[in-house]
Amino acid sequence: MAQSALLSTNAELSASDREEAMAEVRQLITDLRDAAQDGRQLARRYADVLQNVVDEYCIEFEKRAEAALARLEAAA
Repeated sequence: MAQSALLSTNAELSASDREEAMAEVRQLITDLRDAAQDGRQLARRYADVLQNVVDEYCIEFEKRAEAALARLEAAA
């Protein structure tokens, strides 16, 4: 039933309508690819930022932990 409706609709579309629909589909595919690429680039950028923040905190924590350990060892 749905297939016969689709065939009927296809038969009713003019050549220019089909070309216009195909152009819209091609543009949609292009837009989706571009959006996916932009999303991947953004994710990489945020991952780099997050990695840098984690590294900075770990380095700072390590320095503070070493200083605290040195104070404990000196007090012992």
